[in-house]
Amino acid sequence: MGTSVYKWGHKGPEKRGKQMPESREFANMFQVSVEEGLGNTLGVSVMQTLRNLFSYSFEIYAKKPLELHRELSRVFGFGAITLERMITKELFRRLGLDYSAQLDFETSVNLARRDMIASERGDN
Repeated sequence: MGTSVYKWGHKGPEKRGKQMPESREFANMFQVSVEEGLGNTLGVSVMQTLRNLFSYSFEIYAKKPLELHRELSRVFGFGAITLERMITKELFRRLGLDYSAQLDFETSVNLARRDMIASERGDN
């Protein structure tokens, strides 16, 4: 697939210079996964407070997972990693993918996006 920003090397995905293709459906699924992951972990009222506190909507963070990582880290410090894992687990569950805690948040989100776009195209 020529549009992916990742290629598979001996250590897993490696970032390339190209922009990830976007999918509206993926952005919506990511938003729901963030809401569910944070809501189930922190409670709905805390999740709603974060929604108002953060710079972007949860849907926009589908394009900017590193920004969501920064926002979560600013508020929760090292606890952000646990929250990111809960979000990623929820996203992977919704997509029917196997979750791996060995990948960082941004890589996991981008791999999920790539898989969903490939599925939409019928590439897999």
